[in-house]
Order: sequence, then structure tokens, then C-alpha cells
Amino acid sequence: MINLDKIKQKKDDLRVQLAEALREGDDKKIGEAMDGFMSFMSETIMAEASGIGEAADKSVLAARGVRQLTAKETEFYNDFISRAKAAGDPQTVITNIGSALPETVIDSVMDDMRAAYPLLNLIDFTNTGAAIKWVLNGQGAQAATWDELNTEITKDLEGAINVVDMTQRKLSAFMFATEDMLDLGPAWLDRYVRAILSESLSAGLEIGMVDGNGLKQPIGMTRNFAGSLDPSTGYARKSPITVTDFSPVSYGALLATLAVDGNTQKERPVSRALLVVNPVDYFTKIMPATTMLTNLGSYVGNVLPFPTDVVQSVGVPSGHAVLGIARKYFMGVGTSRGGRLEYTDHYKFLEDLRTYKIKFFGMGRPYDINAFIYLDIENLVATNPTYNTIDVNP
Repeated sequence: MINLDKIKQKKDDLRVQLAEALREGDDKKIGEAMDGFMSFMSETIMAEASGIGEAADKSVLAARGVRQLTAKETEFYNDFISRAKAAGDPQTVITNIGSALPETVIDSVMDDMRAAYPLLNLIDFTNTGAAIKWVLNGQGAQAATWDELNTEITKDLEGAINVVDMTQRKLSAFMFATEDMLDLGPAWLDRYVRAILSESLSAGLEIGMVDGNGLKQPIGMTRNFAGSLDPSTGYARKSPITVTDFSPVSYGALLATLAVDGNTQKERPVSRALLVVNPVDYFTKIMPATTMLTNLGSYVGNVLPFPTDVVQSVGVPSGHAVLGIARKYFMGVGTSRGGRLEYTDHYKFLEDLRTYKIKFFGMGRPYDINAFIYLDIENLVATNPTYNTIDVNP
């Protein structure tokens, strides 16, 4: 019997291990973390497939994360399986696959990433396909003006457009495949591929979009990209704003900063905020400061003076938090042109383990400098009231 609770706990532990290794930039630890995660997922999927058997209906398979594949996806995986099993030089065999990883698989990977990492579900997270450049409207909606056509309009439009070069930041996702895994067939192999790609990509993306310095990685929410780019350390972090409480006055003052567009310096409405915090700080600082005891004797958490999504992320430096407008962060991810799996001999040298990689291009950045502010919450204290019920008729 497969214990789903133990599987979830083990997966969460491996996610934390991978995230910490990525944040430290330690290649050895990253390799060890990915090796552990791939081994775990391979063993788990093999056990699930063995326990379910071939006669399982679609609803049972779907509950296990096994998708109903399209004809194109099935064709791709069957081609991959037959070539991966073939004798001869694996480098030649795998690069002869005639088609790229189907776009529908990439879409499904991104759906898996959103489900596993709430932050990716809140921001502007886009599959850019094989696009080399992505054009963003840096100023959002703008008021129309009545006037004659002239060059000033062109200048205004130029100032409103940000062109993001997607090829500047490369992510390479690796996976190894055993003979037993290949024998499970296309549907189970798809589940394994999606699990490995979603975890390896999302862990790196989340850290990058929260605190990336802009050098070979996204520009994070914490970074002052209006400043100079240091060739060694990238963009410096923003000067943190010290926050000691989340009272309406204090919180409103922070939100007022977000209500000014950093590109146009014009006021803009803010209907909902995002608060990103380190997991440890959440439980030691944010939770105590945003949890209240009601007059019914029950606790209510994440109570803030304004509608706010509170998200935990290992990407936030300890003792700090990020407050911003979620949809004002753009993260685009897509495959290189061709999007083909490649064999690599730089990892996993055992005979029954062949390792493959697929290159992704991705870039993330805030839409404007005021979209996110960096907070110092080291001395944050609780301000929420509590209620005590007393018996007035003893």
C-alpha cells in the first residue's frame, strides 16, 4: 500500500533541498538534490504503476497524475522509448528523434508548476513557446488623447514598450530514464517527464523571480533594476523599508507606494496585494502578527487591513518580505527553437541509466520599479485584537 502522506512529505523535503541548493548556487548540491528527486519520482511512479495495473480506468489514472495523451504526444513518447532502448551510440539515437517535445506537454508542465508553487499561479506566468523576444506593455492601460498625429505619439509609445530578450537566461532540465521506466509506456513516462521538468524548473524560477540579481537569471522582486548592473553581483537589492506592525495606517502607507506607477509616476488603482515571505519568518513573525482570536473562540489567520495573498517562498532572504502587485511581475518560459530532448553524458554514468536534457529559455522581471517593495520585518509585532469571553452571570 502506497502511503500518500509519506510521499508528499518526502517530496516536500526534496523540494526544500533542491531550492536551498539552487539558492546557494552549489553545483554539487544541486546535482545531489536532483539525483535524489529523480530517484524518488522514478521509484514512486514505478510502485504506483505496478499497484494500479493495466486495467485501471481513466479516473484512477487521472487521480495519480496520469494524463490522457494526445495522438501527437503518444507518437512522440513511443518514438522516444524505442530510440532510447535501441542499441548503439545513445547520442546519435536520441538526437534523431524527428519531432520536438509537444507544446501541449510544456503547457501541462506549466499547469503542474502553478499547482505546486502558488506564487507562479499569481504572477503573469506565460509560455512564450519558441519566441526569441517578448514585448511587454510597460505602462499598462493609458488614457487616450485627442490631438493631431505627430512624432510625440511615437515617442510616448516607445517609452511604453519593454522588449524582453528570452534567450538571455537559459535553464537546462535533466532527467534519467531506466529501462523499467521506459517499459511502463507513454502515459506513465509522460507523468515522470512532467514531474521532473516542473520541479527542476519551478524551483529555479521561484528563487529567481523573488531574489534574482539579473545575471544569468531573472530580475527579482527584491532588486533595484533602476540602478546600475554590477557585472559581478548584478542588481543590488532595494533598500528595505522597516515595518514593525501591520496596522491599517502602517499597511496603507506601504500600499500607497504601490499605487504610483514606477514608469509614468501616475496613480493607479490597487485592488489586491501580494506578500511573499520566507517560510521560517512566516511562522515566527507573519503568522503571529496576522492571526487573531475571534469572539467565538476560533483563530483566523492572515488577517490584514487590505485584501492580500500571503505566500511562503524560500527565495525571500531571512528577516525580510516582499510586498507588491502580483500581476505586475512577468515570467516567460519557453523551449529553444526545435525544443528537442538531447542525450548528455555529463551525468549518471551507470549502464541502465541514460540521462537527457531539454533547454528552456526564461526571463522574468517586474513591470515597473514600484510594483514591489522590500521590507525589513525583523522587529514585526502583532497588532490584531483578541477576544475573551466572560460569564456575566456567575
